[in-house]
Amino acid sequence: MSDSSTPELAAEAPERSESLKLLLVDDDEVDRLTVRRYLATSGITAELVEATSGLEALECLKEQSFDVILLDFLLPGEDGFWVLREIGKRGTHSPVIVLTGQGDEQTVIELMKAGAADYLSKVKLSAERLEQSLRQAMRLHLAEQQHRALAEVLPQIIWTARPDGRPDYYNRRWYEYSGWGPAQSLEADWSGVLHPEDLPGCLAQWNASVQSGTPFEAESRLRRHVDGTYRWHLIQALPLRNAHGRIIQWLGTGTDIDDQKRAAETLSFLAEASTMLTASLEMSVTLERLSALLIPRLGDWCAVYLQEDDGPIRQALVAHADAAKVPLLRELHRTFPPAVGAGCGYPRVLRTGIAELVPELTGQMIQQALGPVEQLDSSGQLRPSSWIVVPLSAQLRVFGALQVCLAGPGRRYTARDLELVQELARRAEIAIDNARLFEMAKAEHLSAEQANRAKDEFLAAVSHELRTPLMAMLGWTRMLRTGQLPPEKHARALEAVERNTQVQTQLIEDLLDVSRIITGKMRLEARLVNPREFIEAALDAVRHAADAKGVLLHSELAPDTGSISGDTDRLQQMVWNLLSNAIKFTPKGGQVTVRLQRMDASVLIEVEDNGQGIPKGSLSHIFERFWQVDGSSTRKHGGLGLGLAIVRHLTELHGGTIEAFSQGEGKGALFSLKLPLATVPVLQGTPPPVQPPSRVGAPQLLAPDLEGLLVLVVDDEPDARELLTVVLENCRAQVITAASAWEGLERLQRSRPQVVISDIGMPGEDGYSFMRRLRALPVERGGQTPAIALTAFARMEDRTRALLAGFQMHVPKPVEPAELVLVLASLTGRQAQVAKRLGGTLA
Repeated sequence: MSDSSTPELAAEAPERSESLKLLLVDDDEVDRLTVRRYLATSGITAELVEATSGLEALECLKEQSFDVILLDFLLPGEDGFWVLREIGKRGTHSPVIVLTGQGDEQTVIELMKAGAADYLSKVKLSAERLEQSLRQAMRLHLAEQQHRALAEVLPQIIWTARPDGRPDYYNRRWYEYSGWGPAQSLEADWSGVLHPEDLPGCLAQWNASVQSGTPFEAESRLRRHVDGTYRWHLIQALPLRNAHGRIIQWLGTGTDIDDQKRAAETLSFLAEASTMLTASLEMSVTLERLSALLIPRLGDWCAVYLQEDDGPIRQALVAHADAAKVPLLRELHRTFPPAVGAGCGYPRVLRTGIAELVPELTGQMIQQALGPVEQLDSSGQLRPSSWIVVPLSAQLRVFGALQVCLAGPGRRYTARDLELVQELARRAEIAIDNARLFEMAKAEHLSAEQANRAKDEFLAAVSHELRTPLMAMLGWTRMLRTGQLPPEKHARALEAVERNTQVQTQLIEDLLDVSRIITGKMRLEARLVNPREFIEAALDAVRHAADAKGVLLHSELAPDTGSISGDTDRLQQMVWNLLSNAIKFTPKGGQVTVRLQRMDASVLIEVEDNGQGIPKGSLSHIFERFWQVDGSSTRKHGGLGLGLAIVRHLTELHGGTIEAFSQGEGKGALFSLKLPLATVPVLQGTPPPVQPPSRVGAPQLLAPDLEGLLVLVVDDEPDARELLTVVLENCRAQVITAASAWEGLERLQRSRPQVVISDIGMPGEDGYSFMRRLRALPVERGGQTPAIALTAFARMEDRTRALLAGFQMHVPKPVEPAELVLVLASLTGRQAQVAKRLGGTLA
């Protein structure tokens, strides 16, 4: 062989004692006689069958097979090219040696491409050259037979082609895979098997290889006859050359690489998903990117459903390949919310935490889980034919479900699709949980800002309310002490001092009451009380203020309502606060009405005015501490915003309820106070103590197999490092430890772990600083290594701070070992292979 890169043919030549069966095709009797004479004088024993035309030769080939065919190039009515092609169509594998008296180098090349094993000139023909050509042809034929025998037992697709690129052989694997027969396979151009998108490029590359004689290699999808699916194959072909360097055959293979190809694509897709989903902490952005990953790659439409504790199911995301269908899907969920106990779909997944794959949906299942889809869309684009629903969980609690649907008949999800969606969901649940925490943190931050503003406003109001009476008291007493007031004004001065002293005393009492409420030290001295008594006492206490302002007090008190059990002073304080509040916000000439009546087993006290009223948006806040409808410095009415809050708390201590009603500003307000009537106690045996219900046993957490996972543990406490090492090594992980942030960075760059578990509170440099320095490293030096914060700083702000510093997960101490291992497996994408139960608590 002249080309060392081409496979060598090492078959043995036929022995001299062997007898060959030859077919000689030649229309010239002299030439046939010459061949017979040369064969007789050569070292080859042969049985010779003669034919004088191509058609006669083809008839002979139908009846019997031959070891070698000797073919004249010029025959009456046809030439050697035609005969060669016809022989090839009939699947004859006997080597053909062409004999001719004329022809040039180009003719030789074309004959070899057409399938000839050799070419002999009749002018130069001799017994020695004929014997040499026959033996070479037999060696090639024997080698080809060996190759084909080997090809039949190989699991790959094996094929051969003539020098011109026309296929002349396929092994059994090809016929089983394509579903084609031999005739169809040899005549076709692969257009029915190759994927339409791959066909033009693959054929162009093949033709280029045939023309140049260079090896061929391409990745293409081939259609599998059994199920009609296309699978990726690596198609390769090498040219086989004779002793003169001419290509005599192409040897090709087709290797199924679909699993490897899809695995690589899946890894690339999941890596892209991880990057996209963790790039933002905004819930809306995270969900939008999740929908872009799912549609249309994994389905025609998708939805994310979230559920906080036992609250209602909320549709947080819905996306469709046709954006015009999204409002219909939202309307479907709003109009036909599914039953929590539905036996399929996302309600079941939220309830059980078990993923659901339904390859072929029934109308009953769709109706049960989604509602009457056809009522909103008659086109059928909303009706799913198959779906996958997987749970979204965090901290061992299912908080949502991801649903992906295919629409259209005949489309089905498979187990492979379920695995991919589950892997994506594992990344999505971390991103969504982080976004939920970020939203909670923002809400808490906003609440804290509002609380700070309320505190500042409260302190300003306290300062104002305390300084105002102090100014009057200080001014009048100083004028009395210095003798600047005439005697006739002394009484007025003392009255003003007394009045402002009472105001300040009331302010201080309100503050003390709030302090008692907050600390739980508010106590009642209960006895039987007639409601008329404390209501009339409260009316008497505010009558002077009402008269001074020109507000009419009116009472409608039922004569016999029964008694209630309560603290008389506190009950009077409650009614006094309601009356004072009504008088404060009722203009001159207005009216405040008090009503008392019995309602079943309770008494109802109502205080109604026709004054300023309450905006509807403020009704839900009216009983909050330090809250006022107008808390600005330009408000018309003073006070600290504590009176109604105290009334609510005292009402609850008495076992009652209080509500506020108003039709809006300028339409007055009504406060309804309901208190239970006193009951005569009945002596009876002491009931047995109530045993608290036994806690449902926590589910057994099964430790995943972490074999081969390299973990870096950073903690300044030796006991903590040792415990984590034992827990992780029990799951067959490899653990390296560091006692400080500096040592952790040094170990990270030297050992390149796959995940980091770090404490937060450490001397010298805490975990936040450590993580910021780690994230500043280049990717190739470990800057993107996944990290878990394992810390005793368990507040929500601590968790938010950890996530903002660069940690992917925040796990508060103490934590169950199995829970930590599951968190670690989830973060690193490990499948949960059950190893053993882990017990104990990480302190």
